[in-house]
Amino acid sequence: MKHKLLLFLIVGLLASCQKKQAKVDEVLASEDLEMIRKTRDAKQQEANQLRNELKALEDRIAELDPEIKNYDIVTTIVAKDSLFNHYVEVQGSVKTKDDTQIYPEMSGVMTRLYVREGQYVKRGALIATVDDGGLKQQIAQQQVQLDLAKTTFERQKRLWEQNIGSEMQYLQAKNNVEALEKGIASMNQQLKKVNVYAPFSGSVEQVITQQGQVVSPGATPIIRLVGLGAMYIEAEVPENYLPSVRRGTKAIVNLDAIETEYNSSVKRINNTINPASRSFIIEIGVPNNSLIKPNLIANVKINDYTSKNAILIPSDIVNEDAEGQQYVFVVEEMVNETVAKVKRVIVETGKVTSEGLIEITSGIEPDQKIIAEGSKTLSDGDEVEVLAYNPES
Repeated sequence: MKHKLLLFLIVGLLASCQKKQAKVDEVLASEDLEMIRKTRDAKQQEANQLRNELKALEDRIAELDPEIKNYDIVTTIVAKDSLFNHYVEVQGSVKTKDDTQIYPEMSGVMTRLYVREGQYVKRGALIATVDDGGLKQQIAQQQVQLDLAKTTFERQKRLWEQNIGSEMQYLQAKNNVEALEKGIASMNQQLKKVNVYAPFSGSVEQVITQQGQVVSPGATPIIRLVGLGAMYIEAEVPENYLPSVRRGTKAIVNLDAIETEYNSSVKRINNTINPASRSFIIEIGVPNNSLIKPNLIANVKINDYTSKNAILIPSDIVNEDAEGQQYVFVVEEMVNETVAKVKRVIVETGKVTSEGLIEITSGIEPDQKIIAEGSKTLSDGDEVEVLAYNPES
């Protein structure tokens, strides 16, 4: 009798809805905005009232028929252990140790420039020549004096060996030869500085000083030379990761601009902390790739933690009580094929992945059934209906 009454009410409501639907169609066809809004508000009130009436009917049926029990519907996941690599993501940029401005070692007019912008030069290649300022002529004059001094010395030496002449004349002639030789050697060393050579292999990024201009050491750069053989990625890592990031730590580098991703490792770690950003600098290796250029932005994922047998579950199914304890609900036993009794389990958690999974470090064992959807409203010992429960999954 009670079920027939409910069926009669539902049929009546459906018939009423069909009549009202026809009226709604008329309102929509009228294109009267004010009327459409009023009809919408009225329908909203009717929908709320209908939901309240249906809930009251369900509650009354449950009271009058004790055999009917409404269970919360939940889904489950199975705890599995797997390899877990956690990454800290930072941003860096490509750098090169071979990026410098080349200066002359001698002041004067740059008489020849042998390179152009964009040209690749090898280490030791001649870049430019600076006017020697008459140094070659001075060397030639000194060489003449040296030849004469050597002749004089040889004569004084023979006389001294024959006990003719004074020792002072012999020593002065010898000293004169040595002084001239040292002076010429010094000028020859200075003369070598008129040529400017490439200190490393690279490309001429910029010609700064043109041929014919006056240059001087440390003040007038001739070119900017950039070598791509010593590139690396520099990134700043927050100081709290200092214990877990070491030389050799694995990293994944993504260069979005050139659509390139590769595996690398940390090559160097700075020994100081930046007091402003509270971070430290690391260097990561770069492979040989003609598309990789200095100052390219790099997104770096550093493998700061690895667990070979980690249990990962969605972080949103982990609850927290008033005392700050974290917990989940697990299937304690199956009452029948679809109904399960749940148990509240205190867990300890670890790191969270970028996919929203959290590591369970204690409290859960592999192959346990964990309540996923529907866990927020449960209590310890509740019985629930498990949606599509499969004991073998």
